[in-house]
Amino acid sequence: MNKLSDDSKKSMIARILTAFVLSAIGLPLLVLGNWYTFGIILVLALISIYEMVKAPGKKRYPLFLIGIIYIFVLSFIYWQFLKDESIRNQIFNNQYFTLTTLNLSTIGILTLFLILFFISIINKRVTLSDVCYLFTMSVFIGFGVYASYFLRYFPANMQYWGNDYASCILFFYVMIGTYMSDIGAYFIGVLFGKHRMNPRISPKKSWEGFFGGWIISIAFSISFAAIMEYCFDLPLIPDVICFSGTNWKWIVLLSVIMPLAANLGDFLFSSIKRNFVIKDFGTIFPGHGGVLDRCDSLITTNIIIAILVLLISNDWNFLM
Repeated sequence: MNKLSDDSKKSMIARILTAFVLSAIGLPLLVLGNWYTFGIILVLALISIYEMVKAPGKKRYPLFLIGIIYIFVLSFIYWQFLKDESIRNQIFNNQYFTLTTLNLSTIGILTLFLILFFISIINKRVTLSDVCYLFTMSVFIGFGVYASYFLRYFPANMQYWGNDYASCILFFYVMIGTYMSDIGAYFIGVLFGKHRMNPRISPKKSWEGFFGGWIISIAFSISFAAIMEYCFDLPLIPDVICFSGTNWKWIVLLSVIMPLAANLGDFLFSSIKRNFVIKDFGTIFPGHGGVLDRCDSLITTNIIIAILVLLISNDWNFLM
C-alpha cells in the first residue's frame, strides 16, 4: 500500500466533503424532476460553457465570440425543447414531459463552424486551432448536456409516466456507473497505484486504479439495477433494459461500457488541460476543480449510454 502524503490526505478529505455537499444539494433536485432538474442542469451547463471558453486564457477570446458560443451551445442543448411545441407547452404548464430522440440542429452546427471560421479570418486573436477547439467542444458539451436531459426524461415514456421518483432510475444508474468508476480509480490508485497509464496526459492515473474502478463500477451499477428491480419493482426501462428474460444482457453491456466511457472522458478533458497548461477548468468545487473537472467523465458517458439506450429501445434500428 502506498504511503499517503499530507497533501494527498488533505485533498482526499476535501474531495469527500465536497462530494457529500454536492450530493445533499443535487440529488434531491434530480429526483424531483421537472423544473428542479431542468434548472440545476441549466446552471451547470452555463458554468461549463464559461470554463470551456476561459480554459485557453481569460483574455484570449473577445466578448462577442464568447457570447456566440453561449448562444450556440445552449441552442444545441435545448434544440429539442425549442423544436417540439408539445414539450414546451408541457413544461410551461408544469406537466410531465418526455424526451425520446437524440438530435442536434445540423443547420446550427454548420452555422457555428462558418461563423467561427469567418471570425478567425477577420480577427487575428482567433486562430484555426481556436476554431477547432471551440467548435468541437461546443458540439460535444451541447450534446452531452442534452444527453443528461434525455437519460433523465426518457424512461417516463415507457411505463413511468408522471412518476418522477421512478423515472430517475436510469439517470442515477448512469451516474453510479460513472462516479463509482472515478471514486474506485481514485482511491485504489492513491493507495495501490504503481504502474502509470499515460503520464503524458494524466500523470496520476494508474492501471491498478483503472481496473479497480472498472470492477467497482460494474459491481455497483449492476447491484443498483438489481435492487431497484427486485426490491422496489423499478427496472431501468420496463420490458427493455431489465432482468426479465434475456434483457439482463443489456444491463451487463451498459455496466461494462460505462467505466470505459468514463475513463475516455477523463482522458479527453485531461488532454485539453495539458494542452492549455492548466491544472483545473475551475475552482468552484474544492478538491474537485470546476464543473468540467467533475462532470468530464459523466458528459462522455451520458452521450455513449444515451445512444445505446436509444438503439436498444428501438431494437438496434440504426435508421430510427
